[in-house]
Amino acid sequence: MPRVKSENRYARVREIETLDPEKDHLRITQLFYQDFRSISVLQSVTGNLMTFAVPRMSRILSATRQFEHHTAKRVLDTALLVSTVLHHGLEPGPGREAARRVNGMHRHYDIHPDDFVAVGCDVPLMSLEIADRFGWRPVTDAERESLRIHYSKEARAFGSHRPLPATLAEMRAFWEHYLDTQTAYEPQNQRLAEAFLAYLPTLAPAPLRRLITPILLAQVDPRILRACGLPLPSALKKRASTAAMRALGRKDPVPTPAPGEPSGLDKQISAIYPHGWTVDTVGTHLPSATVPDETAAQHNGKGNDELP
Repeated sequence: MPRVKSENRYARVREIETLDPEKDHLRITQLFYQDFRSISVLQSVTGNLMTFAVPRMSRILSATRQFEHHTAKRVLDTALLVSTVLHHGLEPGPGREAARRVNGMHRHYDIHPDDFVAVGCDVPLMSLEIADRFGWRPVTDAERESLRIHYSKEARAFGSHRPLPATLAEMRAFWEHYLDTQTAYEPQNQRLAEAFLAYLPTLAPAPLRRLITPILLAQVDPRILRACGLPLPSALKKRASTAAMRALGRKDPVPTPAPGEPSGLDKQISAIYPHGWTVDTVGTHLPSATVPDETAAQHNGKGNDELP
C-alpha cells in the first residue's frame, strides 16, 4: 500500500517526464499547478500587489473603480479568464475567446509596453520561485521551460506589444530592474492594496482568516510592500510565515477534482453570477471617461492585436 501511495504522489511528474516542453508546454504547465496547488495562492497575492505598486498601473486600476469598489468581482473575473486560458490553451475555442476578452479590455487603456512585459514575467517567475521555496518536490527543467513558453504566448495574446525575454534569466533581470525603477508610493496604491487585502481573508476557511493575510504578506517583495504603503514584516513574522508556507506545501499534491466536483471558485461564482457566466459576461469594457486625465487623450485601443 505505501508503494502505491508513493507512485500516485509522483504520477504528474512522471507524466511530465514523457512530454516535450516545446510541444506540450500547456499540459506541463497544467500539471505543475496541480502539483503545487496549495501554495499557488501566494503568486496571486504577489502579482496583484505588484500591479498596485507601480503608479503607471495603479492610476489606471484606481480610475476603473473595480478593485476598490467591486473587489470580489474583479478578482473572480480575472481568475475565470486566466483559468480558462490555462485549461483550454490558445487554440480556437474557449481559451482563445478568454484571451480576446482580456486583450479587448486592455485596449481601452494606454498601458505601457514595459508593464505588459513585467506582469507577463511576474507570473512564471513567482510561480517557480514559490514552488522552489515551499514545494514538496523539486521543480523540473521541463516545467521551467514550459511555464516560460506558456506565459510568453499568453502575454502576447493578452495584449503585450513585445514578446517576453527569451530565457528565465533574462526575464528575471528585466523584472528586478523594473521593480527597482518603477515601484513608488502613491496614495491610490495603498487604497487598492487595502481593498484587496480586506477581501483576501474571505477566501480562506473561517479558522484561518486572521492568519492568511500576515502569512502571505510576509513573503511579498519589500519593494512592493513599501510602494503599497504596507509595513515590512519583522524577522519573526517572516520565519513564522516561511514555516507555515512549507507546511502548506507539504500537503501537495492534492487530488485532481473529478468532473462535476465543486471547485474552489464555485462559492464566489454563485454569489456574483447566480445565473452562470460566459467569457462575454465577465470583465468590463469601461468608457474613456473613467480613464485618468493623463491617459485619456491616448485612450484609443493600445493593446496588441496579434492573437494566435
